[in-house]
Amino acid sequence: MSYLDRVRRREGPLADALYRGYKGIQRLNVPEVPLLYAVLAKERLARHHVGGWVKRKLYDEPLFRRQCRVCGRGLCLFDGIPAIWGGLSVEIGENVVMHGTSTLVGAKVFDNPRLVIGDRSHCGSYFSVAVGADVTIGSDVLIGNRVSLFAYDSHPRDPIKRAAGLPAEPASSRPIVIEDGAWICMGAIILKGVTVGENAIVAAGAVVVENVPANSVVGGNPARVLSGHPGRSRQVRSGQV
Repeated sequence: MSYLDRVRRREGPLADALYRGYKGIQRLNVPEVPLLYAVLAKERLARHHVGGWVKRKLYDEPLFRRQCRVCGRGLCLFDGIPAIWGGLSVEIGENVVMHGTSTLVGAKVFDNPRLVIGDRSHCGSYFSVAVGADVTIGSDVLIGNRVSLFAYDSHPRDPIKRAAGLPAEPASSRPIVIEDGAWICMGAIILKGVTVGENAIVAAGAVVVENVPANSVVGGNPARVLSGHPGRSRQVRSGQV
């Protein structure tokens, strides 16, 4: 046993004193010099913003564009580069916002799985999509953090096939369409074959298994229509659902 282990266990008066002295040093705070630390705080903030902007414009966004089949002007990435897997064809419109924590996956049983995101749409942090048949997101769509779209089962229902590592049949996939102006709130899950109508709102945490009418609000598991709202073309009122 090393003496360091004895100090950790506080075996003996000297080891106990050394241990208490170490803990006291850990709790020591340096007196704040207001002007100095005000300057340091602003320097850190400026360095963070400038450094992040340079990395996005010179590294993240150019690399992501190269992975897309089509990518319009005005792309804005935050927190790195979204992961694209499975030979997915990605088509992005103009002035789209995405996050590097997103995962975009194409089913390997399809020759050309395709994800389309329209102009001025915003996909939040930890957005994930599994594409078999096409997934289409319209223009002016707001997608909150941790939203998931599953247009493909990924694994077969048969447990023997799952154990063998086989993929799901192509017939298990159906397209997902999110029309212009829709708002998909945090944590919502949208399953295969669903169309979310224009200007509709999907409440936080909803699990959507059926089509969502235009200009409606849906929520729950499974999601059901809660109310209509006076939607305007390509606009969603701000507020909390």
